[in-house]
Amino acid sequence: MMKKLYLLMVIVFLLPVWWSVSAQNDNTGPSVVRVDNSTRPDESASVVVADGFSYYTTNSGIYLIFPKANNNVKLFALTGQLIWSGELVSGRFYIPTGRGIYILRVNNKSYKVSCK
Repeated sequence: MMKKLYLLMVIVFLLPVWWSVSAQNDNTGPSVVRVDNSTRPDESASVVVADGFSYYTTNSGIYLIFPKANNNVKLFALTGQLIWSGELVSGRFYIPTGRGIYILRVNNKSYKVSCK
């Protein structure tokens, strides 16, 4: 009886750890899409001009506009989890995120971004 109880306790404690490790190794994060420059934001979207780039949000994601090349971009969830990281050149890009609050880090400067 004690062996079964011990085995059950081990399973209960190790199962969440296993799920957490498998979720971190899952590469199903959002992919960044380059958007045609003729695409303009909706009238309801307010464009935020930051240091060397601008962005606007929708309820489905974040649009980034870079006039210069070589931009180091990282997108974090509010919990600190890295959602996307990469180097973007000049142009307009879209990151599908869904609704929520995110931390956008561009060239070592952080911005709070809200997708409503």
